[in-house]
Amino acid sequence: MTTPKEYTKEVEEAVKELREEIIEISRSIHQNPELGLSEYRARDLLVSKITAFGFHVTTPVAGLETAFLARCDGEKPGPVIAFLAEYDALPGLGHACGHNVIAASSFGAAAALREIVQETGGSILLVGTPDEEAVSENSKGGKVVMAGKGVFDDIDAALMMHPTGGPHAVWRYSFPLKDFTVSFSGKPAHYTKPEEGINALESLLLFINMANALKRSWDPDILLAYTITDGGGPSAITVPEHAKAHFTLKTFNQPTLDSTFRSLETCLESVSKLTHAKGAIEALDEYQSTIPNLHLCASLYRNMKALGCDVENPVDSQRILERMRNPGISTDFGDVSRLLPAIHGYCSLGPSSLVAHTPDFAEAAGGRPGNKAAVLSAKVMALTALDLLADPFFAQAVRDEFAQYAKENFLRVPGLPPDYPPFPKDMQEIYAPS
Repeated sequence: MTTPKEYTKEVEEAVKELREEIIEISRSIHQNPELGLSEYRARDLLVSKITAFGFHVTTPVAGLETAFLARCDGEKPGPVIAFLAEYDALPGLGHACGHNVIAASSFGAAAALREIVQETGGSILLVGTPDEEAVSENSKGGKVVMAGKGVFDDIDAALMMHPTGGPHAVWRYSFPLKDFTVSFSGKPAHYTKPEEGINALESLLLFINMANALKRSWDPDILLAYTITDGGGPSAITVPEHAKAHFTLKTFNQPTLDSTFRSLETCLESVSKLTHAKGAIEALDEYQSTIPNLHLCASLYRNMKALGCDVENPVDSQRILERMRNPGISTDFGDVSRLLPAIHGYCSLGPSSLVAHTPDFAEAAGGRPGNKAAVLSAKVMALTALDLLADPFFAQAVRDEFAQYAKENFLRVPGLPPDYPPFPKDMQEIYAPS
């Protein structure tokens, strides 16, 4: 049996041959930003490119017009490995989160393995996952929708690399999030006769005040932010009939998120009883925390180090997380990671001062740093996928690790809250400085 090491040079050469095409895809998507659920140009580009490499493509997928599934099957059975592509942009900022880099690198990794999988067996998938940013009220997060529709049910592992400022990393926590709106419907009246109406805006403000009062008793690592999107205007001489606000709730772990949200639902019920305005909460999108697979992390870490990369030690990633007082990033990749073994690595675009969702980050993602990150990410993801395809013992260890996490309802994952269990000793040895 051929080992992963014997295929390594073949994978590296394949990515090298794809370099110009990877960069072309990244630049094209960057120069033509499209918001979530409207990424038709990016979808068509990726579908056209991957079809040319013999992949069979299905689109739309899971009821999402800009989602797609491209598949290349080997001649023998084996692991089914998916590379996830994001390609939605941000309003007014374009690709300030670097999704053009993600799409290009996942394409490159999938295309690079098209011939090798014929020898190893198994299947390679390129999965187009739109709408990660979830910027509209119609958004639920593309991967959340696709997960609910069973798109990831028969996949053995999912891989993705996200651009970042600071060092490369194979493991960083993403936090559970719930986006929701709170609205109140009342009864209009002239402002000189307020007793004849029901003031929806005052009801909303009362809800906000109750939520802010509750926050004083919450742990400081619970984040609640809001903006009023409908103040009942435009005239001050009419009792507002309607009012609405958009909220984001983040915590360090899912049980805390759920219990905190229930307390906010109780606030809504109380305000509705007090003011007689009809209150409603509508969930927009909800992202679960990401569950890293440490065996996949170890593979990615080894492959990046072998390529001469400066990679953040995952043990240090845990220490950084433990010192955090406020929740950080969230992603719909978390929902995928609770269905199957998955890894969401990070590829550097520049120093730690380079922050996502800024014009500087968008510029880096569309320039030479983004080009370099896309090619490197394609290479390291393909090499980690190769470990799964060519080493059945490693593939089984990946599956067993995930099964243990799922058995414990993902509440005893090494390095993660609420208890931050230590990494297994064998993993610590892999991450030990040489």
